Amino acid sequence: MTSQPYRYALAVQYAGSEFCGWQRQPNVPTVQAALEQATTQLADEPIALQVAGRTDAGVHATGQIAGFSSSLKPDARNWQRGLNALTPASIFVSWVHPVPAEFHPRYDATSRRYTYVFFDQRQSDPFIAGLAWCCNSLDADVMHQQAQCLLGEHDFSSFRGAGCQSLTPMRRIDQVWVRRQGAFVVMEIEANAFLLHMVRNIASALMNVGRGVAHNYLAELLAAQDRSALGVTAPPQGLYLSQVRYPQLVLPKVSAVPPILQT
Repeated sequence: MTSQPYRYALAVQYAGSEFCGWQRQPNVPTVQAALEQATTQLADEPIALQVAGRTDAGVHATGQIAGFSSSLKPDARNWQRGLNALTPASIFVSWVHPVPAEFHPRYDATSRRYTYVFFDQRQSDPFIAGLAWCCNSLDADVMHQQAQCLLGEHDFSSFRGAGCQSLTPMRRIDQVWVRRQGAFVVMEIEANAFLLHMVRNIASALMNVGRGVAHNYLAELLAAQDRSALGVTAPPQGLYLSQVRYPQLVLPKVSAVPPILQT
């Protein structure tokens, strides 16, 4: 009789600028491919990972959660050490933890939190350019005030990226706030789920708010339910998947704060 495989969750951080997104693709570096190669090598058997959120090219993560099954039962600490030894320096596995056999990182998540970082300076910084969106003259207080109209369940068609495959534009935002931290302006937003490019489009709208567009700009965009009402999508380098919530499980904590903000 074949024993059932063990089920694990892992938390991973990565620098998105080094990858063409999470999802495995032919002939380009992806986070999924790097982690699956490492887990397969460590377990000496084919391993497939599921993930809480498939980040786009250039998007970073400080609290991404993935799941996998394996017949190998090493100590979870050994899983972590082994994976960090076998993956590029731009990936760091924070922990590996056993979970119930039915665990799925995407479908079991009750909410996801993203952080978007603006670098509020007139002159760009080459050491920050890949980690934040370089803007200037942003009013963080006004950005925070206008962002509160997004709370609750709404039709987010105005912030929906082209090619989004979701069957509905309805999403529920539970928390959103904008604050200043030195030279940075930071947006944090948590929802039950997000549409394609939704957070980056909200960041783009908030950048306009921070620079002094019309008082009800964000509320009017939301009410329009029309993507053409908004301009360009904010670039990926300012975006971080910072936290995924599983209240039904007891999992180790992760540091949700992007390293650029930890100084």
